[in-house]
Amino acid sequence: MDLIKNRYLLVPFLVFFTAYVLDKILLLENIQTYFTRTMSEVNYVQKPVTYEELKEYLKLKERKKVLVYFGNSRALLFNNAYIEKKYPEWILFNFSVPGGSPDYATWWLEKFREEEVKPDFVLLDHSIEIYNSRNKLQIDEVLLNGLDFPFLMKYRDRYSSQEISDFIAKKLFQTYKYRPKLSTIISRMKNDSLELKVYRKWREDIRQKLVKNRGSASAMTAGAGGNAGVMNNEALQKYSEGDFGTYLGEYQFKNSVLDFQQDNTDILKKMRIPHAAIWVRVSRPYFSLIMNKKVPVGNNSQTPFAAWFPEIEKFHNLNKFPFWDMNRDKNYNCDKFSDAGHMAPGCYPDYTDFIFNNIQAQGI
Repeated sequence: MDLIKNRYLLVPFLVFFTAYVLDKILLLENIQTYFTRTMSEVNYVQKPVTYEELKEYLKLKERKKVLVYFGNSRALLFNNAYIEKKYPEWILFNFSVPGGSPDYATWWLEKFREEEVKPDFVLLDHSIEIYNSRNKLQIDEVLLNGLDFPFLMKYRDRYSSQEISDFIAKKLFQTYKYRPKLSTIISRMKNDSLELKVYRKWREDIRQKLVKNRGSASAMTAGAGGNAGVMNNEALQKYSEGDFGTYLGEYQFKNSVLDFQQDNTDILKKMRIPHAAIWVRVSRPYFSLIMNKKVPVGNNSQTPFAAWFPEIEKFHNLNKFPFWDMNRDKNYNCDKFSDAGHMAPGCYPDYTDFIFNNIQAQGI
């Protein structure tokens, strides 16, 4: 076929190439900050830095014991100064990210195995929401920010065709994920771009905190107490009902998520790395809904807890490793929350104590 005579056949390729290049230009930091509204990708971009620091630290002859935590946004605000003061024999490398899920841990743990990276303890997350395939708002940050194409193809039987399509589309054209809104652009250009400057500084501050604190974003001083960022009870009840309807209003246990958690457990066992899984505490109004409010589960009606916990319990009995349930532990009682599912910074010392007390109880 003579392409010179049929130049119109090149038009689709030219359009695709132009759109692809434009997409990459729009995602440059100095341009995307005019319209993006999220910090999620900042956490994901930083994690390879944490990984390289972890590898170098583990090579030291004189070093502390290393805890690696694969959590989600409920595990981002740990304070290294508090850990250093109260648990001086330990150091935390935090691989938690917004929307963190077991497949993200698998992506990293396969790398740990390949490069023989062996921390002293690994903590995995068991959030009830991530095991639900009926969320009204899909939790897809890991799929879009944390995984690569070879990994997705390797485990393609664990992802839906819609998830794979979204991954390809949003990886090729990331502005499909961060769709520019004219109203946001205009707002950030007003008053000598004051809003833009604040947003850019916020992103840079988060980035620097993540690097300085080995994956954690907290800058608070050591010690408990304080009411910074604490939501009042009335608002907490309202937000709990909203989050419940969004993430748990209908429940179907997603077995593929547990398959990844099984892979994580198998890798850690083979590497002889002690490990546990945790259900991080949520606000009491939200927890009450999880435990007591029935929702559609297949053709029946159950509470989300009744649809989720038996599978988790069976998994832990089979694999024989600890499950730390912060929500039903009678010895844990710090209940200051920034929203329905996130502890306020003032509870992080208690959160930290809960983790290290459980590690020590295992004789590590």
